[in-house]
Amino acid sequence: MKQGALFICTIVFVLSLTLLTSASDRADYATIAISSDYEFTAANGVCSGTGTFEDPYVIKDLRIDAGYSRYGIYIHGTTRPFVIRNVEISGASMAGIGLSYVRNATIEDCLFVANWTGITLNFSTFVRISQCAFERNTDGIHFFFSDEDQILESTFFRNDTAVWLDASDQNEIWDNLLEGSQMGAYLNLGSTGNSILRNAFVDNLHNAFCDEPNVWNDDTSGNYWSDFDAVDTDGDGIRNTPYPIKQDGDQDLRPLVSHKLHPVPAAATCGS
Repeated sequence: MKQGALFICTIVFVLSLTLLTSASDRADYATIAISSDYEFTAANGVCSGTGTFEDPYVIKDLRIDAGYSRYGIYIHGTTRPFVIRNVEISGASMAGIGLSYVRNATIEDCLFVANWTGITLNFSTFVRISQCAFERNTDGIHFFFSDEDQILESTFFRNDTAVWLDASDQNEIWDNLLEGSQMGAYLNLGSTGNSILRNAFVDNLHNAFCDEPNVWNDDTSGNYWSDFDAVDTDGDGIRNTPYPIKQDGDQDLRPLVSHKLHPVPAAATCGS
């Protein structure tokens, strides 16, 4: 076996083992609906926490087959901090997790498979989505009028659109893998001032679109684009030519030559 193929197989094995370990900790559970700060109760899947920043409410270790219900978890009109952790949701006709008029939420280490949308945010702010996986949803994440939120260190595979922002500003989309989708990142309806950094856009039909100015690089790096092979003459890991997001506007001025989330197979050696 060639070294590159062995390296990729090792990554797939480790990732599969991690997902299987997390899945074994999840208990089957019904859909959850919370519509005020006072409904964070054990009957609604809350297993710990008092709703403070130091001790947020916690919903964790669940497997929810929404069965074509609109949502797996729907939370509306809350301000108290809460965490949704290690939850797997499939089959939701609207969204695996829907947050509406919510503040101070964290969604981490969750899996979303075959929902209409993995996570939707409506008029929500200070929401952190991290280390989640989105596979074969129509949309991975969709924001509506939601500002100052974060999408961090998550993976998106074979969704129609991986990340979709409508009229949503000042969000951070950092260190994610967006692979095999019709559209990677779609920023529409005047979404502006969003920071899209250090992501790997791999084998998407369309990598990115925006209709207003957004930030695609900082002073040191931008994003990795698998369909872009401009030269890097000084070997600093940054391609010499900007990657165009809009023909007459946004560019990634520091496109990356490589990315840790998309390792390049090792070159074959003599006898391998």
